[in-house]
Amino acid sequence: MFRKITCIAAALWGLFTVAGCVVDGSESGVNASIETQTEAANFIDLDNKKEGALGLIFGMAQIDDRLDYNGGDREDWRYILVSEPGTMTIKINVDQPANIDGGWNIIDSEGRTLHRQSFSKSQGYYEFSNFPVKRGVYYFQTFATAGKSVYTIATSFQPNLAPPPEPEPEEEPEPERVEHKPRPKVKPDSPKPEPKPEPKPKPAADTTKRVIGFISIITEKSDGSAEITIRDAGKNKGVETGAVGVIEGTNQKIETTQCFATSCRAYVPASSNPKSLKKGANVVFKVDK
Repeated sequence: MFRKITCIAAALWGLFTVAGCVVDGSESGVNASIETQTEAANFIDLDNKKEGALGLIFGMAQIDDRLDYNGGDREDWRYILVSEPGTMTIKINVDQPANIDGGWNIIDSEGRTLHRQSFSKSQGYYEFSNFPVKRGVYYFQTFATAGKSVYTIATSFQPNLAPPPEPEPEEEPEPERVEHKPRPKVKPDSPKPEPKPEPKPKPAADTTKRVIGFISIITEKSDGSAEITIRDAGKNKGVETGAVGVIEGTNQKIETTQCFATSCRAYVPASSNPKSLKKGANVVFKVDK
């Protein structure tokens, strides 16, 4: 439910003007009903900017909200607090997708857009699953460019699994005493035996394989960074989220932010010179066989 401040001014007996302000803070908007806006009501939408974002808490029930472009409710912002590294999932369900144009963004504390998606007229449910995050503040923005609709949002979090404890070192047994027998005397005439050559160590077996994908989409951001899509390299070939690939023929490394069955997405910061990337360039990953 929105947090709105509704200001009503009424003339009393033609002599005084009384202004009343009501703050709706029930249940922080969780599972609350959507209030009705009328043409005569004046309202201030507190969550229409990042500075007024409301909280979106992991594991809470779905939150009801809405967008109404003509009614002035064109953006909604939510902040998400992440206390430890892990993966985050966000779900959004638009009640009337055919009646609204717009979309939603996931933004980090530095203002970088980590994921962007537009609403579809034929699809109401969206799920952004298992997105790797580190400790910090993230923002979830929904926006309308035309029309209106009620929607619900929810989020969940899975912390990274802790590494298993290291085994305690075992006490080394005392070495056995070996009696050294005197070497037999060698006659001066007898030749000394030649030492046997040490066997050459066998090369270690290569347990990795090369997976080569190519850059199919490059989306430049206003801050100089870019988001790219890599085709022919995904989970069905062993490339998982977080895998690091190298642009073929260069030393430029690309770390994936999300992998699907046949493709991966990656975020390239401005410091890595994303303008040097070209569509069709090969990205080489090394994965376990």
